[in-house]
Order: sequence, then structure tokens, then C-alpha cells
Amino acid sequence: MDLFARLNLAQRDAVLTIDGPVLVLAGAGSGKTRVITHRIAYLLELGVPPDAIVALSFTNRAAEEMRKRIETMVGTNTAAGLVLGTFHSLGAQMMRQEPHTFGLTSRRFSILDQGDVYGLVRGLLQEYGHHGHGADRRFDIGAIAQRISLWKNEFVVPEVLQRTSAKREEGPDYDAVAAAVYPAYLERVAGLGAVDFDDLVCKIVLALQRDHIARSRWQARFSYLMVDEYQDTNRAQLEFIQALLGPDRNLCVVGDDDQAIYGWRGAKVANILGFDMYFPGAKILKLEENYRSRAPILTLANIVARQNSGRHDKALFTSKDGGQVPVAVVTPDGDQEARWVGRKIRELLTDRVRADEIAVLYRSVVQSRAIEEQLREQGIAYRVLGGQPFFDRKEVKDVLAYLRVLVFPNDELAFRRAVETPPRGIGPKTLDSLATHAAMMSMTLSEAIDHAEALVGVPARQIASLRNFGELLTEARAHARAQRSIASAIRHVLGRIALRTQIEKETGSSEATQARWNGVEALLDGVARFEQRQLGGKPRWHEYLGSVALGSREQESHEQHGELGKITLATLHSAKGLEWDVVFVIGCEDDVLPHRRVSSPRATDAMGGDLEEERRLFYVGITRAREQLFLTRAANRVERGREIARTPSRFLSELPKEVCEAYDVATREEMTAAAMLTMADTFLARFKG
Repeated sequence: MDLFARLNLAQRDAVLTIDGPVLVLAGAGSGKTRVITHRIAYLLELGVPPDAIVALSFTNRAAEEMRKRIETMVGTNTAAGLVLGTFHSLGAQMMRQEPHTFGLTSRRFSILDQGDVYGLVRGLLQEYGHHGHGADRRFDIGAIAQRISLWKNEFVVPEVLQRTSAKREEGPDYDAVAAAVYPAYLERVAGLGAVDFDDLVCKIVLALQRDHIARSRWQARFSYLMVDEYQDTNRAQLEFIQALLGPDRNLCVVGDDDQAIYGWRGAKVANILGFDMYFPGAKILKLEENYRSRAPILTLANIVARQNSGRHDKALFTSKDGGQVPVAVVTPDGDQEARWVGRKIRELLTDRVRADEIAVLYRSVVQSRAIEEQLREQGIAYRVLGGQPFFDRKEVKDVLAYLRVLVFPNDELAFRRAVETPPRGIGPKTLDSLATHAAMMSMTLSEAIDHAEALVGVPARQIASLRNFGELLTEARAHARAQRSIASAIRHVLGRIALRTQIEKETGSSEATQARWNGVEALLDGVARFEQRQLGGKPRWHEYLGSVALGSREQESHEQHGELGKITLATLHSAKGLEWDVVFVIGCEDDVLPHRRVSSPRATDAMGGDLEEERRLFYVGITRAREQLFLTRAANRVERGREIARTPSRFLSELPKEVCEAYDVATREEMTAAAMLTMADTFLARFKG
């Protein structure tokens, strides 16, 4: 097989450059995945052992797609030996192999998913008096959890935050409250014998920085490291790479600084801009030929990108001929913007453009409402990206809690969730008393239930509920042993607790109940398949639950292809990595795109980096389009009952007139209406004559 037959010269250079640190600047649509997969195949052809090659991406889905492509090139058996995954899945794998190196006591540790983390934070806020009712201010749990996550990935220790908070004179704000619960959060996670998502990278880094012997051992295992979407790495991920990189420094990262749009969640564009500083002597290669978009779209995209000062110099080009000039559309108000987009989509469908090749993109989710209304009015099917991940659905997490309790009786978080599904009248104080008693007696919570009568101050009714729950678990474990199946035992439990009936009470709709129950069935089928694959050996449930926790971080909606017959509505962030023939970017106004938090003059000076990230987000939206691009805005919008004049996005103002066709809906429609009246008058005059 000729590895280089389908590569252009720049791609071939990136594949063949395998020694030392290499940065491949891969512009939008330039074939970066092809470069990574061919580079791996080339290394294998040179005789590099598969398990010495590491390729990291940001989602398990992207890693699996990469593996499938490589399998077609080198065969399934060879590809199976490669270390392909995410930073976090590799961290979990390293922890399973050497738990003591990374501060864990057992390979059977739990990985807390987002729901678990939010539960811990919620409990801590209640304890600290920041999540009560009445006069107490209620803090958003997600905002507190995000701050803790950002601090962990910056290796900020609680002591530093507490010293900073002590100097503040004003009342508690989000930073101060998060700093107050941060140390307790770390203690709780450690006390559970668990790790959260951030620990999978941060604990690896800290351990390898301290333990040079372990560091040398792990470096010797991996000869070549590759990282996709490198512009999205944060500080911890950069140091993770540095910790694993051996003395030969064979590192290849692929990314595009023009598509660095995740600074708000800790990504550092400086990692890619300063790559040769972090890895001296690095070679920098560029992939600039675009295989996605027509030339007029790329001309506009290049102009937008060049407005940013913090970037590597590059320009996209294509060998495709022709193409329509992008259209900048202005409508009188927001309602008419939505109506115009709806009519244009209907026109495109009439012209036989496939619905799944059309997308409407926006900066904020609230912008989708008006578009959805228009599409519904016209009977046009659509899908909205950004739905809730499968493993974050309540009913799925409830079933997983029973699975975790059955296979790991000492999992306290799972026990607490299971005992509340369905509600049994067992309050948090009772569970805290049970946990205290279990700790004193060196028991798990499941074991302590058998001694529930010893709990002081707990009402008899709650004692009885605890005993009933304990009997249910005992019965389920007996069922699992008899049937040799955890999946069967869980089905038995769900029948006993009437979970479907509980879901129906919550939804009040048979259709909604069925939709949620389908998720339960899908999970149980997955558990059964996992058990079947383990025939002949004991199921490694810690691996299964670990993969579930990692998978819950990914949005289901990031499909590479749209649903047939449906228009796609998506935020600009969730559209990254996708592409369509026709793209509408709506709301191209200051305070929308760029977002209002960075669009004021003061913010421009103080937070220029954020403004540049907003411009990169605009660039991402533009480069999703293959054939046609529409940039729409409203001249006025109604806000709080008042009509407010809107300013065109500064990103539009930066564009030369010749790269965009201006289309004023009010003027065009008035002209059309006037022309029709003139024609009618002429016809009537002739008829009368």
C-alpha cells in the first residue's frame, strides 16, 4: 500500500518528519486527521512497536474514528496495540496499572462523573451556608465546580486561594465561596477513594514530577507522542505531555491557533503559539490547502483570521473553482431575521439542497428559539446540537448507581443515590449517621444497614426503610450469583422498585416515559454485552464504569454527519469539527458576536485575548461552510419590551465590501412589493383599455 498516494506535499512532509518536536499547523479542512493516521502507519512501517505509539485526542469518539481509519490501513490486530485515546483515558489507564505511584490504594477506584461532582459541591455549599433558602444566597453549582476544576488544572492549591480571599473586604462572591469549599472538596474525593475527571491528568503530572524513577519508567514505554487539536490543551495537559516525553523528544502536535475557542474552560492558546518555546528546536509545518470550502468563503475567512495579532501566519487556499460570494444580510428586526432564514431554508430545500446539509449557527443557545419557531411553522424538521449526554440522564445515572452498589459495596456516592431511587423517606441526616456508624465499625454502608438499629436518634420508620433497602441489595446479589449476570440482577431490581412507574410519575406522559425508558434499556443492553465479552473471566467492572465516567463528558450531539432530512441548529462551539454545504451564522451584532462580556471598549483593552477568541469563534462558523455562507443580523431587537437599535458586529465591519454581498431585506422586499404593484397597475390599465 502506497502511504503517500493521497497526500499533498505539505501533508507528506508532516508524515515524514518524525524526529524531535514538530508542530503541524493544520488550517480548517486541511486534512489533519489524514496526516495523523498516515504518520502512525508510517511509524509502524518503520518497525516502531504499536504500544510505543501514543495518539491523544479530546474525545473518545475522535479516538475511535482514528482507530477505525488506521485499522483499514494496517489491520485490526496491529491497530489494537496502539495507545489511542484521550488525555483522561490514558491517565486512567496509567492509574489502573500503577495505582500506588499516583496516590491510590487500589486499582478499583471510582471516577466521579459530573453528577457526582455536582452532588459533592451541593452538599458542601449547604454545609457552608451558601446554598440554603431565605436570606442565604444560592450559588450556581456548575459555576463553583468549574472554578475548582480550573484551579486544579492550573495546580493552584487551596492555601494560596485562602490567603487571597482573606485580603478581600467585600462579601462572598463566587471565587471566595469556591475557595472556601475547595479544600473540603479535595478531602471528600480522597476520602471516597475516588478521583474526579481532572485528577486523571493532574495526579499523573504531580506524581511524575516528584518521582523521577517512575517518570523515566513511563517515558521509556512511549517512543512517539502525537496530540490532535493541540490548541485546546490547558496547562495540566501541556505538563502531562512534558512528563511523558522521553529524551528523544519525539512529539508531534496538530492544531490550529485560529480555531482556539475554549479559553473559558481553561485551554491556553499560548501552548500552540509558544510551542517552540516549550519545546526548543521544534519544527513548524503548515497545512494550508483546504479541501472543504469554495474560494470566496476562504477569502473571507483569511481576512477575519488576520485581524488577530496572536496567531501563526498562514492562509487557506483551495484548488476548487467557482463558488458564490458570501452574503451579509440585514433585516429590520429579530423576528424578520428568523423569518428570512426560514424562507431561505425553504427555498434551498425547493432547490433540492438536502436538509442535513444546512446549518444555522449562533453564539448563544437562546438565539435558537426564534429559528425553531419558524421551522416548526413551515413544517421543516430540525435537530439541535448540544443535547444532554446519554450518561448524564437522570434515569441512566439512577440505574448506574445500583450497578455500582452491587459490584462495589463500598461506593458511598452510589449507595446514597440508589437509596434515594425511588425516594424512601431516608433523609441526609440518617445517611450521615449510617456513614458515621460504618466508619466506626470499619464497614461499608451496605454492611452497616444490618446494624441500623444501633443508629442513635433515627426514627423507627427510617430504620425500617434502611432495612428494606438492605434486603433489596441482598436479594439482588443472590439473583446475580444464581443467574451469573449483573444485568439480570439490575432488571430484577428495577422491577422491584417500579422505576418505570416512577419515571411516568415524573414525566406525566407515556411518550416521554417511553423515551426515557429506552435509555434504560440501552444501558442494560450495554451492560449485558460487556458481561458477554468477559465470558471465561470475572468482569472488570472498574474498567466498564471508568469508561462510562469518561464517556459522560462527551456530548452525544457531536455527530460527524447530520440526521437525514433535518436542518441542524447549533452553537458555534458545538459546530466545531463539523461541516455543511450551506451555513447561516445569525446574530452578527456587537454584544452577541462578539459576546457582550467582551464587546465594550473597556473589555477590548483589558481583555483583548477574549475578543480575539470571539473572532476565532466567528472564523470557526465561517469555515463550516462548503458552498454557501450567509451572515445575518438585525437592525433592531426588542429587549424587555423596548426596541433597541443594534450595532453590526465589528467582525463584519472589518471586512472589505468586495468579499461579501450586502443584502438589505427591508429594501429588497419594498422594491419587490413596489414592482408587483406597478405590474398590477399596468395589467389593470391594459385590461380597462
